[in-house]
This record gives sequence, structure tokens and C-alpha cells, in this order.
Amino acid sequence: MAGVTPVPQAAEEGKLLSESLATVKIQVQQMKRHLELDQLMDALKSASLMLAELRTSSLTPKQYYELYIAVFDALRHLSNYLYDAHVQGRHHLADLYELVQYAGNIVPRLYLMITVGSVYMSIPDAPVKEVMKDMLEMSRGVLHPIRGLFLRHYLSGQTRDHLPVGDDDGPKGNLQDSINFVLTNFIEMNKLWVRLQHQGHSREREKREMERKELRILVGTNLVRLSQLDGVDLDMYQKFILPSILQQIVVCKDVIAQEYLMEVVIQVFTDEFHLYTLGPFLSATAQLHPKVNIKQIVIALIDRLAAYAAREAENEDPEETKRQEEAAARRLAERVKQARLRQNQSQYSVTSDSATAVSNEWGSAPTSPVASEKPEPTSPTATVNGTTENGDGEKNGKGKEKATGEPEQVRKFRGIPENVKLFEVFWHQVVELIKARPDLSIQDITALLVSLTNLSLSCYPDRLEYVDQVLGFAAEKIKEFHDSPDLHHPQTTANLQALLLAPINSYQSVLTLLALQQYNALLTQQPYSVRRILSHSLVSSVLKNETIIETPEDVNGILEFCHVLIRDQEDAGTGPGAHGPPVHVKDPRRGPYHNEREELAEEQGWVARMIHLFRSDNLDVQFEILQTARRHFETGGERMRFTYPALITSAIKLCRRYHNSEHLVDDWQSKVSTILKFVRQLNSILSTTVDAPAIALRLFLLAAQIADECGFENLTYDMYVDAFSVYEESISESRAQLQAITLIIGTLQGARVFSEDNYDTLITKAALHGAKLLKKPHQASAVNLASHLWWQEIPPEEEPAEAPKEAEKASTKEEGEGAKAYPLQDSKRVLECLQKALRIANSATEEIVTIQLYCDTLDQYLYYLDRGAPAITPKFINSLVELITASIDSIASPDVHPSQRAPPGLLEGVQTPEMITRHFRNTLMYIQSKKAAAAAASDGAAESRWDDVDVVGATLKLGIPSR
Repeated sequence: MAGVTPVPQAAEEGKLLSESLATVKIQVQQMKRHLELDQLMDALKSASLMLAELRTSSLTPKQYYELYIAVFDALRHLSNYLYDAHVQGRHHLADLYELVQYAGNIVPRLYLMITVGSVYMSIPDAPVKEVMKDMLEMSRGVLHPIRGLFLRHYLSGQTRDHLPVGDDDGPKGNLQDSINFVLTNFIEMNKLWVRLQHQGHSREREKREMERKELRILVGTNLVRLSQLDGVDLDMYQKFILPSILQQIVVCKDVIAQEYLMEVVIQVFTDEFHLYTLGPFLSATAQLHPKVNIKQIVIALIDRLAAYAAREAENEDPEETKRQEEAAARRLAERVKQARLRQNQSQYSVTSDSATAVSNEWGSAPTSPVASEKPEPTSPTATVNGTTENGDGEKNGKGKEKATGEPEQVRKFRGIPENVKLFEVFWHQVVELIKARPDLSIQDITALLVSLTNLSLSCYPDRLEYVDQVLGFAAEKIKEFHDSPDLHHPQTTANLQALLLAPINSYQSVLTLLALQQYNALLTQQPYSVRRILSHSLVSSVLKNETIIETPEDVNGILEFCHVLIRDQEDAGTGPGAHGPPVHVKDPRRGPYHNEREELAEEQGWVARMIHLFRSDNLDVQFEILQTARRHFETGGERMRFTYPALITSAIKLCRRYHNSEHLVDDWQSKVSTILKFVRQLNSILSTTVDAPAIALRLFLLAAQIADECGFENLTYDMYVDAFSVYEESISESRAQLQAITLIIGTLQGARVFSEDNYDTLITKAALHGAKLLKKPHQASAVNLASHLWWQEIPPEEEPAEAPKEAEKASTKEEGEGAKAYPLQDSKRVLECLQKALRIANSATEEIVTIQLYCDTLDQYLYYLDRGAPAITPKFINSLVELITASIDSIASPDVHPSQRAPPGLLEGVQTPEMITRHFRNTLMYIQSKKAAAAAASDGAAESRWDDVDVVGATLKLGIPSR
């Protein structure tokens, strides 16, 4: 039966409420009737009977509140009547005040007393001070928690508009009397509220706690009244109001009351008051009940002041704000510079020792355990910089001598007065709080540290030591909680991640992190997932802000922060998820680790982009930077596939910078030679260790080009040899071979540095490789391209007054070397290549492929004829045109050769006979245009050669009109 008892009990309570409301309704009607007839005594009797319903102890707080509201509405009619009666002289409120105190029961008596007394307080020349004191003392007679709370709430609400706010010491009262009145009422209400938890049976404890939370607003309203009193200044708040409130909160020793009331204090009083009373407030926080959520209280205060600082900064004069921000930026840059200099001078010392030196900078006695071993004397310059925006120590000193009640006369930075050491007070109190409360969990401690860091970054962006101090303290706490399972709680991990992310998101340059000596120490203590997220954020910040990293030390520091992205981690695991989150879905077509590989490629792409921001104006320092980066990347394993190409490209750019500055740099040749050897080593690793032959071949050719530009024949030759080696040993797929040999031919064709023997060796090798490709179309294409190796042309801007004749060699010598091959023009070898291409085309099994290759080769013939190659004569073109013309009909008939609609061996890009026919028609039209131009000019050998080209038969067959 115990399980069904609440139902009858609830029904009984509802019945009692209905009866009470009915009684109130009847008595209210009677009271109004008596008041209309000016029968005050009868009206007061009805009011007393109505108020007697509030004596009940059988209603829940919600039901009692409903009853209270009904009574409250009725009492407003009585209050209005009493005021009008006094003004009209029918009844004097002083007499009525004495009269109602003869009511039989205390609850009706006090409600009537407060009703008359509050109206009496609104009358001029009333003894307000005495009435306030009398009502307050009489209210002590109700000790029942619910009845007492609502009675005092009624007292507070009825008197709020009539409280004195002046400074008169007479019977009218003054502001101090009002403060005492509201404070006393608050203290008594809080006692009643706390006492409510002891009512009833112990098994209903949870129910009573819910009821108490429903009634909390009645107590908090008193603090709202205090904050709304006119004339309350900072001095009064500091010396009287806040100490009284905090004392009551601490001594009540109730968790619900302490949490709620501290929150109310934070919310209802002004930000300026909080700025100057941080010490007492936070000290009281440390004395709260052990089960109170202290973290939430402190964070709420920090967040409110940070938001206030942001609002104040927005409201300041834009010019003044800009000047302050620029000054802070200069101070930050100078502090970063000094911190980096100190690090470089004392790298042999322990990092934690150097970090603790600044934690005691303001000279407070109790500080962080991290910063308590080797205190340094306070630096006057640093202190001034931390409290004035331009280092104006005199002004800051004067600000300290002013009364704390005049904060408006103190200069501000980001809304915070200079004479308020906001972070320092918070830091001192938080550390003391953690010391005094050893039961605080690591989750709460780290949450507090996150808020402190955000406060420092928001209000004191130039004070690096503040952030470093918090980071060092966090590192110490992690060591202290090393064996605690709470250290691995998701909330702790999230807090530490937010703590380390805050400086990355706040500072525009991540190089500032390098001046935080404790940052890396805390970073290395984090799990793999957190380190990876932080590394992503750091690289993203570098790329977003385009931060230029100019020194090897900075590169080393940044890459050390990002080591989780650069090399394998012991705690990363293996297989799926080794480089990121676990992969659960296996794609049978792409492999089980396809998603992971894509993720690895993406993040390494970010790192590769960052490499291009490793730039120094000093060329020698730039090479040191690249060597530093290589030392980090060389342990990356598969990651080198993505990072080495960017490193090689940067090195090649450096070679070009040296070459462009050859008149300014001594011994530039040896330096460039060293860099090219460095490039060659990296390329070799790419082609062998990580099996990336395609990109390695391209980079070998790119390095060969820059070596050629700088005039290093032997190095250039070695680069081409390495490219050929990669081609021969690592590239086996036929299409990849065609692409590779095309790249080699294109690069070799522009080479200028070689002697005749070296150049001939390389181009012959390239032509042979092209002729040995697997597929006939690939062979023909490669041999056609190889013909250009024997026909180099000088760019128009470099041409001499008279163009060199075929096989004429450059007469310039370089440092005793032999004649250079450039520009090599051997039309006989060109003709041999073209004729070999035709033979290969003719051997193709598919006729459509043969015709396509004929057309491609015809294009090459026309190119060399136009360039004036002597061995390329019109007769070759005429015979080739006739051959194509005779064969083109055969590929256009699907009935004869139906398979030619989709032959298996077509070149890429040519799939239908119509495309081949269109190609040939366009070629014939081009020949016609060249012949017409030659006929119009008729003043040169080159033009006369076009006259001998005969395409009349072909144009007639294809229906091309003659020109």
C-alpha cells in the first residue's frame, strides 16, 4: 500500500487548496463590500479571516504560492483604500498601524501590519525608520519555513518603493537604514530557506530539495532589491553590503543555498563592483561547502568580466582603441623577442625553472606550486608594461593612490582599469582555492584554468607570462593526478585541449607559442588524439594568417609542435586509425585503408603548404631552414611522399634566388651545387624509400632545368641520368612510360649547358626509350616528339642579328669548356625520326590507328618545313598527303570495317573516323593558307618551299574549296 499513498495525499492537498481559495474568494468579496461602505473594522475582520488561510502547513510550496497570489491581489485593494482614507482624513495610518496589531493570530496580524505599515511609509513625515524596524522585528515571530518565506517576501515587495535613500539621520531614515533592512530580511529568509530541508521525514529529502529550489527566487529577490537601491556606491558595497552577504552565504553551510546565492551575487551587481571586490568574493568561495560546484561559480564570474571587457572595448573611442591595440601589439612582439632570446641563451637549463620565474612577477606571496621554487625579483619594466598601456608608471602610480570609489578616473585597457590587476587577483585566489580544496577534481581544475587563460588572452594579450604560468600549473597538476582515472575523463581531455587551443586561436602568429616555455611541456603530456587536433589547428593558423617563419629555430619549434603529423607516434596504434580516427567501412574496390590514406594525404598536404612559408631573406639562412625541416621530415616514412616534393621545390627556388643574386653573393656556384646535391638526395629517397617514381622523375627534371640555368653541366647530366634510372627501374605501366618519356624529351629539348657528346648521349637514350615503348601508337608518338631533340631553336628575344645555319655550333666558351651543343639543328636526324615514326605507324594492326599516326606525323613535317629544316622537303609532305588521302576512305566505311568504330588500340583522344577526317581537313586548310601567304610574299626561300607542296588532289577529294 505504500506505493499508492502519494495519490490520496496529492488529492487531499488539492482539496485543501480548493477549500482555502473558496474561503479567500468569499472573504475578499465581503472585504470589498465593507470597504465600499467605509466599514473599515468589518473589512479588516474579513481580511483577517482571509489571511488566516495562510496559516496552513498542509500545502506544497506551489500550492501555497497559488494561495498567496490570491491573497496578495486582495490586499492591494485594502492598500489603495487605506491610502485614500488617510489622504482624505477619514482614518490616520498611525492609529490603524497600532490597531491591526491586536489581531488574534500572528500570520494575519503580520500581513495586516505590513500592509498598513508599507502604506504608512509612503506618507510624508512618517517615522519610516521606526516602522521598518518594527515590521522587521515582528516578522521574526513566524518560524515555519514556508509561511515565513512568503511573509518576508511580502514585506520586501510592499516596502521596496518606499525605502529611504537619502543621508538624513532623522526618523525618515536613510540609505544605510534601507540597506540594513534588506540585508536583515535576506539573512532571515535564507535561514528559513535552509531550515526547510529539515522538515518532514528523511525519505522525502529529494522532494524537499526540489521544493527548496522552487522557493529560491524568494530569497534571491532581496539581493536584487539591494542592487536596485539608489545611491549605493563602490565603497558602501565593498565595506558593508558584500561582506554581510558573503558571511551569511558561508555560515549557512548549505550546498543549494551557497550555489544559488553566489550565482545571484555575480548576476545582479554591476561589473565595476565585481572588478574591485574580486579578492573577498573569491576568498569566500574557497570557504564554501565541499560539495558546492566552485568551478561553476568562478567560471561564471570570469566569463562575466571577460564579456564586460569586450563590451567596454567596443564602446571606447575607435582611435584610442586602435592606439592601445597597436601599443599592446608592440609590447607583445618585444616580449616574444625577449623570451626567444632568453631561450636561445639558456637552452641548457630546465624549462620549468625558467617558466616559474615570471609567475611571481607581481610579488604576491602565495602562488602556483609550479612557480614557488625559484622566485625572481620583480621587473619594474615588466610590471609597468602589465598595468599601463604605454609604460606610464607615474600615471599608474597615481591611479593606485586614488580612492577605490573613483574607478572612472583610472585609465582603462580593454575595459579593465589599470589599477585592477584582474588576472593576478584571480590567479592568486584560484591557486589558494585549489590548495584549500584538495577534493577538487582534475576536471574542475582544468576548467578553471581554461577560463583563466581566456581571461588573460582577452584582457592582457601582451602578458605572455600569464598564459605560460597557467600552462605550467596545468602541467604540474597532470603529473600530480598521473595515477587518477579522472585524468583520462573526456571532460578533462576536452578542457586541456581547449587550454592549448586558446593561444593558437588568440594570437595571430603561432610563433608566439614558441615564447611560451611551458606550452610544449603540456602538449607532450596529451594523448595522441588531442595532439593531432592541436597540430591541425596550428598548421591551419599558419596557413590562414600566412605566417612567415624566418629562422631555423622557429622552424624547429613549429615542427616540434606538429611532430604528431610528421612522424609515427608510439601511442597512435597501427593499422586502421594509425593516422586518424578508426576506419570501420572497407571499400573492396579501394582497399580497407582507403579513407585513412585520403585523410593522411589531406593533412600532409597542409604540412606541405606550410613548407612554402619557411622563408628567409638571407639565402644562407634559407638553406639552414630547409635542412632543419628535412631533419624532421626524414623520419616520416610514408609521409615523405607528400612533404619532400614541397621541400625539393623550395630548394630549387633557392637555387634560382642564388642565381639571380650571383653578382651579390660570393661563391654562389658552390652553394648552389650543395643545394642541388641536397635535392638529389631527397629525390633519391622519393624514388626508392617511399616508392613515388612519377613525382621523383618530375622533380629530377625540374632540378636538371635549374642546374642547366646555373651552368652546371656535370650536375645537370647526373640529374638526367637519375631521371632515366627512375624511368628504367620504377616505371613499368605503358601510359606512365609515355608520359615520363614525353617529360624527359620536353626538358632535354630546352637544355643549353651540354657539350655535344653529353647532349648526344642523352637525346639518343631518350629516343631509344621512346622507340621501345610497348604500344605502337605510343612508340610513334614518342619518336615524333624525339625529333625535336635534334632541332633546338633560340627564343626570339635571344636571337642574334643573323640566325645560325644548320649544324652551326655556338662559339661561346665557358671557363675553358668545349663547344656547347645548343642550339643543335640537325635536320637529317629529324627526318630519320619522322620516317621511323611512319614505319611504326604502318606496322599498326588497326588501319584507323595508322591513319591517325600518319596525320600526327604530317603535322610534324609541316612544323619543320615552316622552320626551314633543309632535309624536310615538300616531296615528303606530298607523298604523305597522297598516302593519307588514299587511305582515309577505307576508315570512313563502317560496312567494310565495322570494328573500326571502336578499335581497341586507339590513341587517347581519337575514337572515331570523323575526328581523324576532321583533323586531316584542318591540316589541308592550314597548308592552303601557308601557300597563299607564300605566294603573297614570294621574297624568301622559306616561303618558296610552300609553293612546291601539292594538295590539290586531296582538297578536291575532301571537298575543300581552293584559295
